[in-house]
Amino acid sequence: METHKPFVADMVQLPEITPKVIGLSIILTILLAISNAYLALKVGILASASIPAAIVSMSVLRFFKQSNILENNLVQTAASAGEAVAGGIVYTIPALIMLQFWHHFAYWENVAIAATSGLLGVFFSIPLRKVLVTDPQLHFPEGRAIAEVLIAGSERHFGLKEILVSGGIGAIIEFAQMGLQLLAEFVQGWWRVGSVVVGFGTGFSATMIGIGYIVGINIGASIFIGAILGWLLGVPAFAWNMDLGQAHAADLAMTIWQEKVRYVGIGAMLVASLWTLLTLLKPFAHSIVDAMKVFRSDGHYGFDHLPRTQRDVPILYVFLGIITLSIGLYGVFMKVIPLENLQLGQQYHVAILLSGVMYAVIVGAVFSAITGYFSGMVGVTASPGSAIIIAGLLLAAIILRMVLSVADLANLLSVKQAAAAMTIFLGAIITGAAAIANDNIQDLKVGYIVGSTPWKQQLMLVLGVIVSAFVIPWVMELLFQVYGIGDILPHAGMDLHKALPAPPAAMMATVTMAVFNFSVPWHLIGLGAIVVLAVVFVNGVTKKNISVLGVAMGIYLPLATSTALFIGALLCYLVKRNLTPKRHQMTENEFRYRGHHGVLIACGLVSGTALMNIILAIPFAFYGNPNLLRIVSPEHQGLTAMLGSVVTVILCCWIYQVVCHGKR
Repeated sequence: METHKPFVADMVQLPEITPKVIGLSIILTILLAISNAYLALKVGILASASIPAAIVSMSVLRFFKQSNILENNLVQTAASAGEAVAGGIVYTIPALIMLQFWHHFAYWENVAIAATSGLLGVFFSIPLRKVLVTDPQLHFPEGRAIAEVLIAGSERHFGLKEILVSGGIGAIIEFAQMGLQLLAEFVQGWWRVGSVVVGFGTGFSATMIGIGYIVGINIGASIFIGAILGWLLGVPAFAWNMDLGQAHAADLAMTIWQEKVRYVGIGAMLVASLWTLLTLLKPFAHSIVDAMKVFRSDGHYGFDHLPRTQRDVPILYVFLGIITLSIGLYGVFMKVIPLENLQLGQQYHVAILLSGVMYAVIVGAVFSAITGYFSGMVGVTASPGSAIIIAGLLLAAIILRMVLSVADLANLLSVKQAAAAMTIFLGAIITGAAAIANDNIQDLKVGYIVGSTPWKQQLMLVLGVIVSAFVIPWVMELLFQVYGIGDILPHAGMDLHKALPAPPAAMMATVTMAVFNFSVPWHLIGLGAIVVLAVVFVNGVTKKNISVLGVAMGIYLPLATSTALFIGALLCYLVKRNLTPKRHQMTENEFRYRGHHGVLIACGLVSGTALMNIILAIPFAFYGNPNLLRIVSPEHQGLTAMLGSVVTVILCCWIYQVVCHGKR
């Protein structure tokens, strides 16, 4: 277990939950929920909310006579729920529109789904805190970045300049990429060579470079290995037996990745996640036992004798909360699931609902543990939780297909739609819980570093979940009515090209219907499982430490994401290799400062790009045009790719020079 001294010592009592904290938390939660709902529908990603919330909180609370680092941490904890709840509901529920089961987003039903799933995620993550935040194998890149931002802001001198400078650079790069579209986000080259498609590429994301620098070379290289397996080897291999037609090589590569390689990635993620889960079972069980011992020894509150920084919500309250939410979930499913259309008979309705609740709660708890581990491994932004959610959808759909009549599925569209809808609803609860747990574990790591009181963080996250649950359904309906989603347009005369694609929801709709259409590519999923088992075997034989999750993620993630992350990890490796021989020439404080300096710069890049993403999302959503600020036409891709490459090289050289040689 990791030992450390929190920034604010246990015996120090500072104000945490105050009126200004609650008010600012609500405002920031609403803003971040709106922005991330748009981003999730538009590009299928979420802008990390924690660092921007921390920076805004520090800026606002400084206008008050008294404010402290723990108040700022609670604000970012609550506000980050806007991102997590958006991931939970926006990644799944739009699939119901695409399946034409719903024709609009029913407000109160979606509020109930978002709130129930989010609160379950909060309760699931509480016993995980002691297991994950003290694990020395988990780097928590974004969590450490948030803590660095809060500490630098609290001290008002050390590191704040580095964060502000690199944050400004990150924001400028992101504005040039996402706003002006002057810099390409990636460059790829694909060619048709005989009967295969070959090529590769790289991404230019400042966010991923920053995260890669923080996670380090082991995970970064593991992800890059996965990218090579998926893109450099997988795409040509799958193209070998395909009818390539007259399509462009780049379009073919993307199609093969989406329809073939990504299923391999899903299989790899399933097995890698199972492997990870097995490693978590023992410490997770110990955490539960320890929590029960604390409750029995201290009675009603259960944590009186513990240090302030170790006081979670008592485990009895956790169990009572899960039971209460499970009862509420039964009512939600009774309202939204079309039981009559399943053609199973009314006598089975109660059993179906109870089975659905049990499945959502049990699988949600398991996946919350897995995504919480992902948060510690690569951070919230790069966490491939959608692959795990697809596993939950697959399992639920397969179980339901076994129960339903094959004849009804083949001949009755209403049965197929109802089955798919029930699967999506189950997936929404699981996704919401896992997304919140993914985010909450990161926040609790921040609290662990800075010295917050855990139960107060957990209480503020409950506030963030509830506020977000009331905001996001309204945003989804508004955006649907303005743009449309997928290929579903709510009004005549709308432009299909402006419809929001909602990529995660589209994939979930596709996977779900594939099960009920009996067309799941099990051979591809099995191939991914074999790849992970091969990595485990190689680790055992060579005594290497290749991350099985990292390899699986590299197969699953877009090439631009995995390669940019590797660039950051490689840069970190080169910096450390340069500094280590010089250690004897420096004082210990100077050596630690140099290493700390690089992390601060990486933190700034992450925070600056995230802030700019959120700022840009507001006018894009208001005007309904993501190309509002574009100054370079799509015909000049060569120019933007060249500029993107040059800026990335300059950025990496600047970081190297500043950290290794102290040059500004």
